[in-house]
Amino acid sequence: MKKELVIFWLATLGVVAGVVWMLFPYSAVPAETIARSHVPQPMASMPDVNLPKPYGTVSVSDLVGYYIEHPPVAAGATAGGDGGGHHFGGC
Repeated sequence: MKKELVIFWLATLGVVAGVVWMLFPYSAVPAETIARSHVPQPMASMPDVNLPKPYGTVSVSDLVGYYIEHPPVAAGATAGGDGGGHHFGGC
């Protein structure tokens, strides 16, 4: 019984490794994309971002400007509560 289990495990591992080996080229990021990702791009060359309904299309420079003017609040720095978001029933 033990010999059959070991053979089954090895065969299954071999099949999975073969499928991964065959499908890896389709899931890998091309080398040229990785090379481009290491070079900073100017904001003006980036396409506009399409946000949900009330905002529409917004430029990247506007988004960065808004982020600089309104930085995110650190966890626990809110005026009420402990900042953990603990709710024990109710609203």
